[in-house]
Amino acid sequence: MARFTFDEADKYATTSSNSNTGFFKLVNDKDVATVRFLYNNAEDIEGFSVHEVYIGEKKRYVNCLRTYRDSVDMCPLCKSNNQARAKLFIPLYNEDAEQSQIWERGPKFFTQISGICSRYGKHPIVSQTFEIERNGKPKAKDTTYGIYRTDEDADDRTVEDYDMPKVLGGLVIDATADDMEYYLDNGEFPPADGEDDAPRRSRRDEEEERPTRRSEGRRTPARSRRNEDEF
Repeated sequence: MARFTFDEADKYATTSSNSNTGFFKLVNDKDVATVRFLYNNAEDIEGFSVHEVYIGEKKRYVNCLRTYRDSVDMCPLCKSNNQARAKLFIPLYNEDAEQSQIWERGPKFFTQISGICSRYGKHPIVSQTFEIERNGKPKAKDTTYGIYRTDEDADDRTVEDYDMPKVLGGLVIDATADDMEYYLDNGEFPPADGEDDAPRRSRRDEEEERPTRRSEGRRTPARSRRNEDEF
């Protein structure tokens, strides 16, 4: 799995996607949510290099097997011209929804979230609450997010108090090179242990044998702190 730190963020592609399933999101301009970032400090933040694939009609992320230093031959999906994308999958607890979620951001967001962690690092970040405000209409490419520390004092909450969203092996498929080769041949990944492991017909075999066809809640944010805390 190609993971990267803040210092390496500029080595990875900045292309992002709009995959929404299971993610924290603010849809409309000026939407606000109160959250806890499930980090102790800035050192907990890490990025992931992933590929987007389709299994049937469902889009999934798959781990990239190489770092920016490696040849594309290290990763079958890279070799097949499926460009790797750099992502932050930020674990947070949504106080309004009362559940742990993942916020998908591009690598440029490293600066913003790291700045928050550094500025308020006197206490573990998870022990503090923040408001996130969306600044941008739905689907606007120039959307930004303001993050503001609330007036609540830091408490004794720890990361262990929350269900940590699973990224690798959960949101992101943890595939081997053989798994990727299987996907490229079949359009799906091999069954996991315990699933039906009977030989599967290749998608290529099926296409070769197929007969030829004829042509046919919005809330008001903590505005009093905006000029001080916005990044």
